[in-house]
Amino acid sequence: MEIIISTFWGLAKLLGLVFVIVVPLMMILEISREFKALDLLTRVFYPLVRWIGFKKDSIYPLLAGVIFGISYGGGVLIGESNSGRIDSKQRLLIALFLGVCHAIIEDTLLFVAQGADWLILIVTRFILAIIVVFGANLVIKENVVKK
Repeated sequence: MEIIISTFWGLAKLLGLVFVIVVPLMMILEISREFKALDLLTRVFYPLVRWIGFKKDSIYPLLAGVIFGISYGGGVLIGESNSGRIDSKQRLLIALFLGVCHAIIEDTLLFVAQGADWLILIVTRFILAIIVVFGANLVIKENVVKK
């Protein structure tokens, strides 16, 4: 019985911690959407990610996924894809990058709260995502990926 009670309180503590981290991030997301902050970040970050294969229209869903998580980034990616602004190769490159490096703020805060080193987490994830996308960009031809 003691194990059940201990597990329950441990889970309740973890749930509270997730709530304290995720709710403010979601509020920041809504505020940034209202004030078009991601549009500004898109202009700033494009020169940094152009060399690994991303086009300008791909930056918004990429940043949304990296900052706010794969669910929101995926939603933005679907919307941008349906609008025709992002081609199939860019969709694949974004999906690869987000598969390795999504929710960089949220995930890092959750792992740091459990005792992980934030710098190692962030650097390792970004380097691995860059290597994967750069490699895929070199291998995949523009017309290989179909809708």
